[in-house]
Parts: sequence; structure tokens; C-alpha cells
Amino acid sequence: MRDVSFGVTAGGFLTLLGPSGCGKTTLAKLVGGYLTPAAGRVLILGKDVTALPPERRNAGMVFQSYALFPHLSARRNVSFGLEVRGLPYRTCLDRADGMLERVGLTPAERDRKPAALSGGQQQRVALARALVIQPDLLLLDEPFANLDRLLREQLRGELRRLQRENGVTTIMVTHDPEEALAVSDLVGVMNAGRLLQVGPPAEVYHRPRTPFVARALGDANLIDGADLGLSGTVMVRPERVVIGPVASGCLWHWTARAVGRSFLGPDAVVELERAGRPVLLVRVRAADLSATSDIEVGIPTDAAWVIPDTDP
Repeated sequence: MRDVSFGVTAGGFLTLLGPSGCGKTTLAKLVGGYLTPAAGRVLILGKDVTALPPERRNAGMVFQSYALFPHLSARRNVSFGLEVRGLPYRTCLDRADGMLERVGLTPAERDRKPAALSGGQQQRVALARALVIQPDLLLLDEPFANLDRLLREQLRGELRRLQRENGVTTIMVTHDPEEALAVSDLVGVMNAGRLLQVGPPAEVYHRPRTPFVARALGDANLIDGADLGLSGTVMVRPERVVIGPVASGCLWHWTARAVGRSFLGPDAVVELERAGRPVLLVRVRAADLSATSDIEVGIPTDAAWVIPDTDP
């Protein structure tokens, strides 16, 4: 892990995005107290907690494996953190029931042990357990990685709702750019132990500081600026490329040929081959382009972003 510095406004939602092994989970564990930094400090609500163990940081963490107690019911899994804090047993169970209701677990499901719950239900229990202690900080390590796509999309919406309702500062780790863009106030892109850029989702998506950041957030056309009369590397997102007669109105326009396409339901990503230039990706609403027809393609001036930095 290299020197990393970042902050999250109280009540904000930061997602750390990057490939496996880039250091994002390590960073989350350093913040939560599950690992000790060799140097530097961790502050929560302005208090230096670097030397404190996890249980004294008032931070809730949801692990990728959920880490539920297999011998306890869902209700007791959630009440456990309150019990060890010395609250009356009845109060612990009542608060656990209240939180489990908020995450959508029925009374019958609350009596089941983890093995009798689905993956989505286990994820809800893990989230309820983290939130019931009213943490100052919520840490989420790939919380939806083990779920199918439809359930993942449903639960991330519910997570965002709960996070806003509770007003809890949240740091989530993921390798899924769609997930990062959908739920976050801030996105931090990591690679090889470095935090390359942190900013609002739209800013990091449309104005990446390095080519790696550009690719990390989704499909990106990285063009040699010399092709456009510019210097450096120029990024154009596929959905900003225009095709058809309107392309001739762009400062940069060519005739290209479709050489491949990926059907994405309402959209398609089409690969366009330009003479003597790399393939250009275009995202279009209709998937009816001929694989052999010549196509007018253009790049609007405001769609071209000159990437300011090279990859470290």
C-alpha cells in the first residue's frame, strides 16, 4: 500500500473501485481497525482512532462472506453487537427486530439460522447487524459480489435508501463500475496500492485523470491526440460518438465500417474500423447497423477529453 490520503464528509458515501489486489479491501480494513498502518493516521469524526481496535471505533463492517454466526438465528446475529455493549436483552432483541424489518426480513425468516437463508437474506442480516449499533462509519467489502444481477441491483438501491435514512458515513469496496457509479457520492479509483482519483461519479467518469481511471469506469475510446490535432491521449465515451449524417457537422468525422457489435438489450456497442486507425467503440440505441455498410462517424468537440496525466 502506497501513501493514501482521502476524506469523506459526514453522511457521505464513498466507493473504492479497482481490480482484485489493488489494495481497496486493505484500505477499508485499515480504516476499520482490522489492520494496523505502518504510518499515518485514521480519523473518524475528527478523532484519531489509529491505535484503537475495531470494537472501539464504532464502525460497522459487512464482509464479502457476511461472517454471520452459524449457530445463531438472524435475530440473535443482529442483536449480538448490542448485547456485548451491555444493553438489556429485551432491548437488544427489539432493536434487532426493528432493523431486520427495515431491511425486509419477515418474522419467520428472523428465527432462521444463516444456513436456512438465501444469499440475499444473509446479506440483509449482515447489513442489519452493522447498522443496528448506530455506527459512525459503515464499511462494506464487496457486499453484493455473491448475488445474482437482479438481486444485486435491488439490494444496492435498498442500501442507498438505508444509508440516507440513517445518515451514516459509508465506505464501500467494489470492482463493479456500474455499482460504484449508481450509489456513490464519491468514487475513488485504485490500482497497485495507489488512489489515482477521487471525485463525484460524473466527474470521474467524464474527466478521468489517467487512462487507467478512464477504463476503470467503463468502455472508453482512448485516441492518440495527434489524430484530432491535439496533444496527449484523448478519451471519448462510446455514447458520445455520433453516427449518420449529423456526424459531418462535427469537427472530427470519418467514414468507418462496422466490424462487430455487442447486443445489450435496448442498446448495442458497435465496433467501427477506420482506415489506418484503431477500432472505435460506439454505443447506439438501435442494433440494426449492417456489418459491412460504410457509416459516417463523428466526435463532437465537447465529447473529447484530453487526459491530463499518464498512468503511474
